Amino acid sequence: MSVLRTEGLGKIYSSKGNVSYKALEDIDLAVEAGEFVGIMGPSGSGKTTLLNLLSTIDKPTSGRLEVNGIEPAKLNDKKLALFRRRELGFVFQDFNLLDTLAIKENIVLPLVLEGMPPKKIEEKLAPLAELLQISHILNKRTYEVSGGQKQRAAIARAIIHQPSLVLADELTGNLDSKAAKDVMDALKDMNERLRATVLMVTHDPFSASYCQRIIFIKDGKFFSEIRRGSNRQAFFQQILDALSVLGGNFDDVPFARA
Repeated sequence: MSVLRTEGLGKIYSSKGNVSYKALEDIDLAVEAGEFVGIMGPSGSGKTTLLNLLSTIDKPTSGRLEVNGIEPAKLNDKKLALFRRRELGFVFQDFNLLDTLAIKENIVLPLVLEGMPPKKIEEKLAPLAELLQISHILNKRTYEVSGGQKQRAAIARAIIHQPSLVLADELTGNLDSKAAKDVMDALKDMNERLRATVLMVTHDPFSASYCQRIIFIKDGKFFSEIRRGSNRQAFFQQILDALSVLGGNFDDVPFARA
């Protein structure tokens, strides 16, 4: 069964002057358990709108969206908040860590909110921190660690409660190339070892080359899809070729980091 499924998903924004803007149209998408899928497209292609719909921040105008067989659009506010907390994990470009908390406290926040006993929290945290190579910074504050370490902590927080789906938004956008590689290696490890299902929106071909497949959208519609073989370098080149066909503005993408 698909962890994520959309059928005919669309979003129209209306302004006061009755001028409507079709941000997304007729998107059919299926992501299976354990997949690592990337979404790419030029600026204004509808990537952010799609992510907002998938993360339940926004509601679709048309079509339907299911996560683990549940339709978030049919839930009331209280149930939707619970659904978001339990079923989804989020990793953002700007980390969204709380400066008032230590790294460890940031990571375990989803488990604390669920009322999990401290002993069980420790049992979940230790192997995850080791896998992400952040065990030594758990007691530090966010301002005492590097951007790459912050992002790995954010990945740990997104995954510690074992959500059905992890949504990542431009997660290497604020990182240098070394930190970006470390973070993408970490996310790939999470995907492969923990069978975490990941959907990532990115401008960056280097980050995208870690995905198993890439879905390209343009002008709010599905444009094309490519799948990775065994060679990541070859897939990186495939992504560059696909982007050149796609056209549009990619915000000065760093094209030479693979």
